[in-house]
Amino acid sequence: MRGGSVSVLILAGALSAAGDARSGELSAPKVPFGNHPCQSLSPQDQAKLGFPPGMTTQAFRAPAGLLFDNVCSYFHGGTLYAQIGYQAKIDYDTDSTGNRSKSHQAPADLPGGFYDGQGGLWFAKSGYYVVVSGKGAFREPVARLLAGKL
Repeated sequence: MRGGSVSVLILAGALSAAGDARSGELSAPKVPFGNHPCQSLSPQDQAKLGFPPGMTTQAFRAPAGLLFDNVCSYFHGGTLYAQIGYQAKIDYDTDSTGNRSKSHQAPADLPGGFYDGQGGLWFAKSGYYVVVSGKGAFREPVARLLAGKL
């Protein structure tokens, strides 16, 4: 599961880079919290969501050529609980039109929300394009919490 989520984000980043080459424009994701994606969920947020105490985080860049981290994974005991990725608009648009799940609908209260074909939950708010993956039980609660913060 961990590798699958990462590969989805890396694929999205590759699509963004291809889009940049076509348009000649820089299409970097907008990341809140001073470009620190692992500040997306505070310890209080994690407790409210029911994450076990002692979560570890890992920030990284997808695609790797970005100048700042745009993805954070939240682990406990080697298990991925949630992964939050801030992506470029082209990634959101590409997944929305070409990788949208035909069987799983996003909750109506998430702005621009949709599930992709790999189970990632996307939404768009305030110029942020966010994808949440990880444990299925946490995707919607994490997305709702983040949407309220953005």
